[in-house]
Amino acid sequence: MRALNLFLNLPWWLNLAVLGALAVLAFGLRFYVSRKFNQLVHDTIVEVGASLRDATVVVHSVEPRPAPATRSPYDLDEDDENFQEGLDDAPWDEPGTVFYSIDATITPASPDAPWDPTALMLVPADFAPEDPTEVCAQLCPLHSGEIFTNGRFQPAAEREIRGPQRVRLLFAVHEGMREVKLGRFATYFGRIELPAPLPSAGAKQRA
Repeated sequence: MRALNLFLNLPWWLNLAVLGALAVLAFGLRFYVSRKFNQLVHDTIVEVGASLRDATVVVHSVEPRPAPATRSPYDLDEDDENFQEGLDDAPWDEPGTVFYSIDATITPASPDAPWDPTALMLVPADFAPEDPTEVCAQLCPLHSGEIFTNGRFQPAAEREIRGPQRVRLLFAVHEGMREVKLGRFATYFGRIELPAPLPSAGAKQRA
């Protein structure tokens, strides 16, 4: 209250100066918080995939596959609060998309590094963004994955594993792509050549 009385008793020109100073301070504080927040988001995205930085990939096989008839096991269910109608319940049959099964052993640079195979994606092998948080326009999502355990492949759950692991991953790939690399958020590694895809249904009918 005393501060308010003091402010009201100041000359008008001094009141304006105080209000101007407060406005500049508020703008500066907002700018500072915004920059700090953006930096935090940037650093978080970069670090999310850091466990796979400089990971090596040994490819055992790459095979074209028909489009899956079922939803991805990683699509959200309708009772999930983050479920998006038209996205999580959409079939995996977008035009211009082909599918490949990649059997590979992935070895992180650190033997104890945790990583989640269900969070992997593919991007063109020559994708090299200036800003590491830039999203690739030709990102290729994972439909389903398996981990080689106890002598056979078993469905991969959405959880972290550690160290070298052999996985078999089914990706939806943009038609025409022939060289890709694996990625997780802003971390990319490996190089994989893709064979010709299976002919589309339309091509089979024309033949």
